[in-house]
Amino acid sequence: MRDRSGRSFACTAIFTAVLIFIGGASAYDGYLVVRTGEMIRDFEKNPVGRYLIDRNDGDPALFLRVKAAGTIVSLTALAALRKRSRRLADPVAVGLVFFQSGLLIFLESV
Repeated sequence: MRDRSGRSFACTAIFTAVLIFIGGASAYDGYLVVRTGEMIRDFEKNPVGRYLIDRNDGDPALFLRVKAAGTIVSLTALAALRKRSRRLADPVAVGLVFFQSGLLIFLESV
């Protein structure tokens, strides 16, 4: 099945799955932050994340808000880029999938 521009809906479905995967990986990472609670300071490897947790007296709430905002901005920017240029958006999406996959592997190995 094709849309008006002649491109297949399968490509759109794959791109949508990529967005869902990226968002899901980020949500899972956030869940792990909540699950570890106050011990997150000991587990967090990201220096920006540690800084945000320290700035909020060990409470990860600020870190989670910034993390969620970053994910929303990334997904929105990727969707906007795809509307403008699939040729540019597809490699960026693949890069984000590899990055998020690496993050998931790292999170599960710790």
